[in-house]
Amino acid sequence: MESVQSPNPTKERLLQQDSSSDNIGTAKPEADNQEAEGKGPAGAVQGQRPLRRYWIRALVAIAIPTIITVYYGIIWVWLVQGTTIDEAVKYNTYSGSLIFYSWFIIGVFALSWAKFGLIGVESSMLHTPFWHAPNMVVLLMHADSTWSSPSGWLKAIKHREFHRLWVLLTFTSVLPFIAMPLSGLVFEITDGYISTSEIPLVQGRNQTTFNKKYEQAMAVKPPESAWLLGYPPSIPGIGIIYTDKSVDRSEHDDLKKLPNTLPVAESIPDLFLPPQAEKPVSGRTWGLRIKYDCSVVQSASEFTILSQKPASSIWSLCNEEFDGTKCIDLKTPSGDYISMRNATLLSGNPINVGAYFEVGTSAIPRYKLYDGDDPDFEADEGDNSFVFEYAAWQYHSNGSYHEDTSFFNETVGSTIEGIGSPFIESDGKTYTVNHTFFALKGDIVDGSLYPNRTSDASELMELETIFDGFYNVLLLAPPVGVRCVASSGLGTAELDGVTSTFRNFQRVDPKQADAGFTAGSQRFGLSAADILHDRFHELYIAGGLPGLEGVSNSNRLPGFVTSDGLLRAVNLAYAVDAFDLIYSITSSFKAPWPEPGLTTSREGRILAIASLIPGSAVGYLVLALFCIWAALSVGLSLWYGFRMRPSERLDGYTMLWKGVEMADDLKDNEELIKRKSFHGSKALAALPGR
Repeated sequence: MESVQSPNPTKERLLQQDSSSDNIGTAKPEADNQEAEGKGPAGAVQGQRPLRRYWIRALVAIAIPTIITVYYGIIWVWLVQGTTIDEAVKYNTYSGSLIFYSWFIIGVFALSWAKFGLIGVESSMLHTPFWHAPNMVVLLMHADSTWSSPSGWLKAIKHREFHRLWVLLTFTSVLPFIAMPLSGLVFEITDGYISTSEIPLVQGRNQTTFNKKYEQAMAVKPPESAWLLGYPPSIPGIGIIYTDKSVDRSEHDDLKKLPNTLPVAESIPDLFLPPQAEKPVSGRTWGLRIKYDCSVVQSASEFTILSQKPASSIWSLCNEEFDGTKCIDLKTPSGDYISMRNATLLSGNPINVGAYFEVGTSAIPRYKLYDGDDPDFEADEGDNSFVFEYAAWQYHSNGSYHEDTSFFNETVGSTIEGIGSPFIESDGKTYTVNHTFFALKGDIVDGSLYPNRTSDASELMELETIFDGFYNVLLLAPPVGVRCVASSGLGTAELDGVTSTFRNFQRVDPKQADAGFTAGSQRFGLSAADILHDRFHELYIAGGLPGLEGVSNSNRLPGFVTSDGLLRAVNLAYAVDAFDLIYSITSSFKAPWPEPGLTTSREGRILAIASLIPGSAVGYLVLALFCIWAALSVGLSLWYGFRMRPSERLDGYTMLWKGVEMADDLKDNEELIKRKSFHGSKALAALPGR
């Protein structure tokens, strides 16, 4: 006997309501009528909900991930990575505050916006054969949007309940959930400077004042006084030295902090020294372009001037009684000059370290001044470059007293191979002059201050006195040397305040000195050569080496001049030379003046790579996560988001329909009544999810 199914009044009532379009309009949530476009077929079966097309959620799922990904890409790739700023200066053309804070305001809403769009796509996908929910448990997981939050992910893992659509939506949601917090660790805002349109006040020489030199007649010139102190001068104002764009400023310690310092431990090619302001500037201005490329010599073949000594002839002699210096000046076949000197005394007193040293310089330029006829700047060594070479052979002696050698540091660093020695060792610890080393061509030079023919320079230098017994030479050190190539030019250049670089240098000669002044400024490199050409013991201070120590009523030096110390001393001579040319070591021309070709800056906040996670790898990882998220969201939305479906989303109203349809199957199910959660329910798992 067939059983008669009892009527379900609730289900019949809902079917009657759903058959009326007017009633549906009042029962549905707020956005349904606004988004609906078209309805189901006129002859739809009674009880089947009409199909509609929902636009807003699909458009949101397309637009929001795309906008967020593009915005992050602009910030990271273009504004942070694409803009190389000088980390010491931290100057930029725009403020980073608005960009930084707007990104994190967007981040507050990004995840909820993404969820809003994907919920609509989810509803469409659940109505497809491939993505539909296999049972009621999976459908309830989608109804709760458990794929969009960590709590839902943990529940799914705990109960081991997964489905292909749930996994896909979870993966899509996890991407921005990871990327957004990480984005806060890859860039930040930091204190810096932001460009303005105001004209700055600067200090330093300009085209009009460059050749006005007051100190030419001073016995000790200001650059020499500064060199003897051993400290590189500090660039005035904010202190920015501008470099060519090919120079990686992060690799040079002298440029890593403000104020920058002219290099003394290394060479930085192609520097531009303009007048300085108190804040970073941009624009076009006049200044001094210089290069001094100094390096430790390791082979005699590197010398181009000193190597000509055997073929040279004597030009002049000198004899300095006070410091015991004997010197001979030679003229080489190429017209360059070599100075041969020995230093045995310090301030008129014997000292435990002496030296024979040679200095080679390019032929004195016909135009020593910046008078309009001086040569142009040469980036590479050329005919107009100024070459300076220095080689020293040192010896350790008793000095004033019997020397305790246990304290003495015999290290000299890198030495010159293949250059020979002015002294030779014989009979163990006995040293004599190497006359072969001092052999000269012996010609008489026209116009020379020494008109005699001499083929052995050692006789004129009286080097035998070093070995007469008073000094008692204890040790000869291997030779050390330095070679420099310098060039300079005056003109205008375009300053890039963001990178602290210059470009488009154009020669513009300074105005010549008037009758009230001396001849003008010497070309860069000549003052440095003047400082160094007769100096040895002063190299200790200028080279940053351990200096004199008191012993009884005398002094002694704790070691030899090292190759690195010699390099620093030579570089320092060029540094003070350049500084004095454009900024003046004395108090002359330090009053500020307006430079209309430049614009200044103000203090502000700029974008920078985060200090917590340096480098760019994490930033590009975040970009990759956003790109995958955007691609998935856009792809799913375009393919599924615009399809017609019975509801905008899998909401409570839809689940009410499901409950009505399954009321007879579930109302007397004791397992379902007793369970606190749908997870693990065999009854729900047995029911279809469609």
